[in-house]
Amino acid sequence: MTETAAPTVVAVPDADLATAVGRPGGIRALADRIRVTGAAVVAIGTDRFDAGRARGQRLDPTTVALALGRALPTLGVLVAVAPTREHPYNVARRVLSLDHVLDGRVGLVVGARDHGLPVTDEQHDPAEFAAVVRGLWRTWPLDSIVGDRVAGVFADTDRIRPLDHDGGTGGYRVRGPLTTPSSRQGEPVLAAWHDADVPTADLVLGAEAHPLAPLPAATGVPDARRASRPSGGPATDRRTLRDLLGLPVPVVVTA
Repeated sequence: MTETAAPTVVAVPDADLATAVGRPGGIRALADRIRVTGAAVVAIGTDRFDAGRARGQRLDPTTVALALGRALPTLGVLVAVAPTREHPYNVARRVLSLDHVLDGRVGLVVGARDHGLPVTDEQHDPAEFAAVVRGLWRTWPLDSIVGDRVAGVFADTDRIRPLDHDGGTGGYRVRGPLTTPSSRQGEPVLAAWHDADVPTADLVLGAEAHPLAPLPAATGVPDARRASRPSGGPATDRRTLRDLLGLPVPVVVTA
């Protein structure tokens, strides 16, 4: 049997992201560099997982993901987070909201720690962090939205449930639910960085099965006149990030 090659995932260095947002036309120029790699997915913010690159200038990955996702309307986007900096409720809400805006093309990469922060004795468990995020994504099923104007019913609220997570190794206490319904792709992709022990992750990024492709060097000067126009015009390919990575839609069993 012939094995299918893993989709190309290109990692964008934080320095390139900072340069792109600081110049007129910079996002468009960065999108052009990404496009020539033939990548199916862009990983944003993974420098924080590398002790040698984590302390340079950087931006919030979800903010940059919105701009790049609009400029690359057929590519998937993976946003890097670490439990040493983020809280799972905030991450779950931001990433799911971004996933709705970018039409099901968003996922999360959970690393063991953000090397841009000082080392502390505080305990953080990437597996618990990921479990809380995923649990929150499942608190409001998308198909519970009825939209019945005649009856005046927006959603079947009996299907919206709290998470009620009350502590673990990371000490998270999260009730939920989220104020955002679940994703068109079932739920955003939940990936683990190769140094994080997350047994339930959809894939492990940066390892042999899903290595990261380098970003080509910049050439020329960005054209500022093209800054506000998304690359390629309107999106015609409605593939989700799960489609692009060959991942199944998760089956969620609710009581």
